[in-house]
Amino acid sequence: MTLPGQPPPSPALTAALHLLKAGMPAEAETVVVKAARDAKRDHGSGSHPLALAYADMARFHFAAGEVKRAGTEFQHAVKYPASAAAAGKKDRLAFLFGYGGCLAALGRTADAEKVFRQCVLTARDVYGAGSAGAAAAVVPLAELFLATDHPGDAARLLDGAAPALLGHRDPLAPHASALKAEAHRLLNRPNDPFADLARIADETVRAAVAAAIARAATDPHPRRRPVLNDLAAFTARRFGDGHPAAVDALAAVVRHEAALGTADSPARAAAVRRAVWAFAARRPEGVVLENVEVGFDPDGTIHLAPHLTRNPAAELAAVEAVLVAAVDDLFGRAAG
Repeated sequence: MTLPGQPPPSPALTAALHLLKAGMPAEAETVVVKAARDAKRDHGSGSHPLALAYADMARFHFAAGEVKRAGTEFQHAVKYPASAAAAGKKDRLAFLFGYGGCLAALGRTADAEKVFRQCVLTARDVYGAGSAGAAAAVVPLAELFLATDHPGDAARLLDGAAPALLGHRDPLAPHASALKAEAHRLLNRPNDPFADLARIADETVRAAVAAAIARAATDPHPRRRPVLNDLAAFTARRFGDGHPAAVDALAAVVRHEAALGTADSPARAAAVRRAVWAFAARRPEGVVLENVEVGFDPDGTIHLAPHLTRNPAAELAAVEAVLVAAVDDLFGRAAG
């Protein structure tokens, strides 16, 4: 769980997060609390530096799992007088995004929607209507709409924002593209949901694939099944069978079906078969498969029955080694 629209951590927050990760939460909290006290002493109540310190405390407490406390601290930061400087306006926008993210995490979706709508308007004022910053500002709102089963509202936002972010080569573009694809598939639109990525650099496409896979991994739901199926088809067209991105997409299908409790589903069997076939086809051992039958035990244990194009008598060991390696590769990706 991450907060949208946040800047890189300050030195104090970086130190606190390091201590938190090391299992020293009390010492970690002391760092951000001291920074806030120093800001108040040096700049006074109501100052922008103090608002920044409150936001650091909020980000720290969010990372520590204290979401309600983080929301209160972001709310304090938002209420401080806004700085007239451009940097100050961007900071205030980050406070708003953090507050909205906390509200969403707390399940207060109606309140989160109001804050995220305010973020969209503020971003247009800060960055300009046609900017990458303005396009990026709609992504958290769209993601909230997807989470609350309003894919039409999400699609209306992302139809403009995702291509714009891709055009700007913004770091948020892959995530926005994955969200747009999900929205389009939930609406059963006939177009290819990944069409925006057709002429985009491979690096960005791989990042978008990873973003779509990550969404399915963190929130397995039957509605993601067609998205992953489309993703597997898209990666095979774009990169070819056996490419790491294509195999990752197939592994995502395998993992998703298992997470849904349908480990023996036809979709899972088809994904395993395609991945094993692609793996075997590019092995230097020269094992030539004609077909691979895939089956599962009730507990999900996999069974492969290979059919070769020639007499396997002298190749049984090689066949077995290739199939084991193929399955290990696939399920290693699925577990990742």
